Amino acid sequence: MISNRLLQDCLEDFADILRMPMALYDQNGNCAAGEEPEPPDARTFESFSCSAADMQALGSRCLFKIGGDHGYILSVNGSGKDVYPMGQLAVRQLERLLDMSYSREDRSRFVHDLLLDNLLPVDIAGYARQMHVDQTGRWAAFLVEGKNCDAGDIQMILKNILANRPTDFVTPMEEHAVVVLHRMEERDGRKELEALAHVFSDTVSAETLTRIRTACGSPAGSLREASRSYKEAKMALEVAEIFDSARTVIAYEELGIGRLIYQLPIPLCEMFLKEVFGDFDPEELDEELLTTIYQFMENSLNLSETSRQLYVHRNTLVYRLEKLQRTLGLDIRNFEDAMTFKIAMMVWDYMKYLKKRED
Repeated sequence: MISNRLLQDCLEDFADILRMPMALYDQNGNCAAGEEPEPPDARTFESFSCSAADMQALGSRCLFKIGGDHGYILSVNGSGKDVYPMGQLAVRQLERLLDMSYSREDRSRFVHDLLLDNLLPVDIAGYARQMHVDQTGRWAAFLVEGKNCDAGDIQMILKNILANRPTDFVTPMEEHAVVVLHRMEERDGRKELEALAHVFSDTVSAETLTRIRTACGSPAGSLREASRSYKEAKMALEVAEIFDSARTVIAYEELGIGRLIYQLPIPLCEMFLKEVFGDFDPEELDEELLTTIYQFMENSLNLSETSRQLYVHRNTLVYRLEKLQRTLGLDIRNFEDAMTFKIAMMVWDYMKYLKKRED
């Protein structure tokens, strides 16, 4: 973003050419650049800062607001009729300088620091004003990831998708992941966010010929809260990787019990697995048995429908389920035992994920 040194050089040039002392103040009355014999009175400064006026004459001094959104006030000292037009000229040049200074890199850095909680609330408000970013309204963070795709390629495609939405930010966050900070419309809800996530995944996947996953956090009530939405999106990607790796679009609000398990302490997970499995290693459960169990659960514990879908006799299905009962003491024909087994397997998947990540 623009440096105080550059502002100071500009104010010195203006003062030398126009032969009028000038100083630039922030909204707190602190001098950011330039120099004048005596600063404005604090009460007068505060009154002008809060007023709707763009200019105020105070004897030999004129105060000018810089664009209204940049957060600066220019003070020009001089006598005669040239003070106002020369001050206006300086204001226009400063506004152009400030607008041009906020390049793509600056906006990207701002969003990066915002989502990582590296900015104080006062800094967020200041930068947002200077970049003409609306702090109000609802914002949602999307995290678009392609493990075999460079973040720069993903970013370029997403920017083309959002070419007609200048209010949205597209910023790389990791080597293979890009965040989209989306300014939601008043009518937007969960369905609209999910539809947009599908557009991101499908379009980027088609362009890069790689598997792309997109996670969406829940809407934030203001720009200041956007980091929460980003953290939720990041968690959603990890939770889906553990419990439902086939999904390409993941909403934080639809993670279900996986989100709860992901946040459990490790000792509690180990204790629960010990209670359910004892010394038995779930790795020893064969694929055929697991397929049968999960299909049975998907069919709401309906024996007839499950045997039909698996093309097995009802007695064969019962035999397989009784095999699990003999091994673990869980009769998954009973709803409570079925839920215990399902949760235990999810906790086991979570522990495997943690071990793999450590390795």
